[in-house]
Amino acid sequence: MIEDNTDNKDNHDAEHEYDGIKELNNPSPIWIIMLFFITFGFAGIYAVKYFGHPDNGMDQDSEYLTAVKEQKMSMITGGKGSTLTEAQMKVAGGKLFQEKGCVACHGGHGEGNTIGPNLCDNYWISGCSPENVVLTIREGRPEKGMAPFKNSLSEAQINQLSVYILKSLQGSNPPDGKTAQGELCK
Repeated sequence: MIEDNTDNKDNHDAEHEYDGIKELNNPSPIWIIMLFFITFGFAGIYAVKYFGHPDNGMDQDSEYLTAVKEQKMSMITGGKGSTLTEAQMKVAGGKLFQEKGCVACHGGHGEGNTIGPNLCDNYWISGCSPENVVLTIREGRPEKGMAPFKNSLSEAQINQLSVYILKSLQGSNPPDGKTAQGELCK
């Protein structure tokens, strides 16, 4: 005969009975509870690191802006399929700057003169982005007196010239530079 231990403290009976079936109150094992909390801890760290920690550069918005910036620069430098390195593009762009008459309006070192603006400071008349530099070379700025070069330079040469302007001239600030014009680019 089975003994009834209703006064026993170790009884796991939850005092629910339905159709003769008693519900037992068995707690979960400690290892499952620990795994549950470890999972929540990992999820919290993962969420902060990859989705929202301010200024960590790893959230989706920062990664998107970085990818867009890299893509824009690769479009100017010729992309991954380009056979020229950035240094070679600067040299080729410097030669084009001298040969194609850019020095007549912008000076020998890009310092600007009575006709053209200074290309060495951080102030730009036609926008700050690399695309604006390419567009200005390609289409010109007739209202400012700059002729378009799309018929006399290939796309690769326009890219070389823009790399030379952005990487070699901009920020060099020669001593005899023309006063700043346009908006400050950061």
